[in-house]
Amino acid sequence: QHYFIQSNLSRAMSDLDPILKSEDFEIDFQDFSNTVVSIPDDAPTVPLPSKSNEYEEAAEPDSLDSDKLLGEENAAPQTTSAFWSFKFYQQFFNVNDQVVIERLMHACIPNPNSNYMERLKPLPDMYGPIWVCITLIFSTAISGNLADFFTSKGTDSDWTYDFKKVTIAASVIITYVTVVPALLSAYLWWRKSSAGVKLADTLSLYGYSLTVFIPVSLLLCINHEWVRWILVLVLLGTSGAVLTLTLWKVLQEEPKQMALLLTGVAAALHVALILLFKIYFFANKKPDSSETPS
Repeated sequence: QHYFIQSNLSRAMSDLDPILKSEDFEIDFQDFSNTVVSIPDDAPTVPLPSKSNEYEEAAEPDSLDSDKLLGEENAAPQTTSAFWSFKFYQQFFNVNDQVVIERLMHACIPNPNSNYMERLKPLPDMYGPIWVCITLIFSTAISGNLADFFTSKGTDSDWTYDFKKVTIAASVIITYVTVVPALLSAYLWWRKSSAGVKLADTLSLYGYSLTVFIPVSLLLCINHEWVRWILVLVLLGTSGAVLTLTLWKVLQEEPKQMALLLTGVAAALHVALILLFKIYFFANKKPDSSETPS
C-alpha cells in the first residue's frame, strides 16, 4: 500500500513539472480585505474554547488541593516541641467555645452507651478543666460562707467571713484533679496499656468531672439539711457516674479484678471528695451556747 501511494505521488509530480517550469506560469494573489461575507441568521455557531478558562480550570484543582492542605494544617496543628517550652502547652488551649460547652454538658449527663473519653480525643484541652476548677474554688468558698451566715441568722452569735475556706477549697480541688489523674496515668504507662490514655487525657477527664459541682455548690447554701443531702446524691449520680463509667471503659483491657479495684478506688476517692465537700463547707453548724452572751 505504501509503494502504491509513493508511485502515484511520483507520477503526479512528474506531470506538474513541465507546468511549473514553463514561462507562462505565475502565481496571482488576490486581496480579500474589502470583501464582505454575509452569514445567515439561522447559521449554526460553535463556541470556541477560551484559553483563559482552560487555564483557570486546570489551575483550580491545584488551588483546591493547596487550600485543603492549608485548612488541615490550621485545623489540627501538630507540635513536636519539648514539654518545657510554651509552645507545647499552647496546643492544650487551642480549642473553641463550642467544643468546651459540649464537653461541659456531657460531663453532667452519664451515658452508659458512650465513652466520655472519646469526646476528649484526639486532643484534650486544659482550658475547660482550669476554668471549672477556678470557678468551683470561689463558688465553694462563697457559698460555704453564705451557708454559715444563714445558719447564724436569728441567733446571738456573730458571723464573720472565713477566708480559710478559699485556701482549703483550692488545696483540696487542685490536689484531687492533679494527683489522682497522675497516679492513674502512671499505672497505665507502667502496665503499657493499649487504651492510649495519657496524662493530658486523665487531667482533662477529672477536671470536667467537677462541672456539676459548680451549680450544686451554689444550691448547698440553702439552710435545709435534707435539701443538702439530696444535692449530695445528685453529685453522686451525675459526676460520680460519669467518672466511674469512663474509667471502667478505659480499663477494659486490664485484668477484670484489677479493673474493678482501680475503678472502685477512683469511685471511693470521688465519694470522699463529695462528703468532704458537704461536711466541711456546708455543715449545719449550730451556734455554741458557751459563746452566747448572758
